[in-house]
Amino acid sequence: MKKLITGITSVAIAFLSIAFSSILSFSVNADKIDDFLLKKMQDKKIPGLQIAIIQNNKIIKTANYGIANIQDNIAVTDNTVFTINSMTKSFVGVAIMQLVEKGDLALSDKASSYIPDLPDAWLGITIKQLLTNTSGLPKIESGTSLISPKGDEASWSLVQTLPMLAKANTKFQYTSTNYLLLGKIITRVSGKAFTDFIAHNQLDKVGMNKTKSAGFTHFQGVIPHQARGYTYYFGNELTTIQYEISPLLRAGAGMNSNVKEIARWAIALQKGQLLSKLSSLEALWSPAILDNGETEGFNRLLNGYALGWQVIGRDEHPAIASVGGDRSALVIYPEDNLSIIVITNLMGASPESFIDEIANFYIPDMEAIHGIAVSENTLENYAGQYVFAEFNVAVQLKDNRLSLLVSGEGQEAFTIYAKSDTHFFAKVIDLQVSFELKGDDVVPSLIIHQADEVFTGKKER
Repeated sequence: MKKLITGITSVAIAFLSIAFSSILSFSVNADKIDDFLLKKMQDKKIPGLQIAIIQNNKIIKTANYGIANIQDNIAVTDNTVFTINSMTKSFVGVAIMQLVEKGDLALSDKASSYIPDLPDAWLGITIKQLLTNTSGLPKIESGTSLISPKGDEASWSLVQTLPMLAKANTKFQYTSTNYLLLGKIITRVSGKAFTDFIAHNQLDKVGMNKTKSAGFTHFQGVIPHQARGYTYYFGNELTTIQYEISPLLRAGAGMNSNVKEIARWAIALQKGQLLSKLSSLEALWSPAILDNGETEGFNRLLNGYALGWQVIGRDEHPAIASVGGDRSALVIYPEDNLSIIVITNLMGASPESFIDEIANFYIPDMEAIHGIAVSENTLENYAGQYVFAEFNVAVQLKDNRLSLLVSGEGQEAFTIYAKSDTHFFAKVIDLQVSFELKGDDVVPSLIIHQADEVFTGKKER
């Protein structure tokens, strides 16, 4: 997966600022969702975005915002398609469950039953362990590149010589090796390329014509109306980013799609049009339980991993998510009959981190998940620079919400939410914080609890 990065000129940056101003000028008659998203786009500097909201299996809102292609001044429209990266894995999960329903395979089957000549250490790995990233298999990728500079076949040969990363079902370890094997299994069992199997059994059934036409070529294909990809990950400058994903790995991250078509797919899935048995959908969305009895996922929010889907496990308003490329997400709230899809062209937009806030417009008590309201005077007293033994933390206040920024290269600010006037939690990482005042001291201390460690810092006067 070779990465090509091209800097955007200062002229383009200026254009982006003008574009946001232009977009905002149309928000006079917008609804609250529009206003929320336009503000979020400004805060996160997202060039282009699509949204679809589904309630009771009906699409109740779709909208396009911003710029799909800054270089050529092309707006996001209903025709725009975006790379959806690892959201592809959710389609693979559905494909596997379709084969299960046909009786062609079982989740407990060994991958080696379908793929010959695997290494001895791989022989006990099950299809379910591949789907849930709990196989412990070594990684065929290194960062964003294949492990061998010689390409696909050399990398496939090399990965089979590497030691296992863990004993199966003891850890969640995200690797493209798992979905590479799943693509091979779908192809072997169905008798057709996994891309054709997904197209015939999902895309055609739902009428996802733009998705089917765009194919699994990520950024490599010549795709009409495809949005460019951007990021701020490489310094503060907006850059164009383009991944070259090997055909070997496209079962894990190859697809392109459109928010309206993903909405139709999500409805079809929940209405039993793609999987005929309720038990199949339950299996699709059930997180892997590790040998220690726990679930694991990407972070505190996405705290479990199912069959190509992430799980937001919590007592109130649990949800299922399909997330891709740190830029796009579908979140389904099964108990609330609500689904929200946000697709962007900014790697780093992380829409899964703010889709709960959109859900708050439809689910009355979602605010409990986002934290209680704390007076602005209290929050203002907490804002400032805190000095710890080995690092500093900036507590920032914006729009009545606190965020933390830890000193050090590559760190990014993250929002914290209030459980009380003094205790807060983060959603993107497993972290609790509290502000403490002692005696007559009006300068608070900041106490951070992460894992089994506790750090205490004092606010600079």
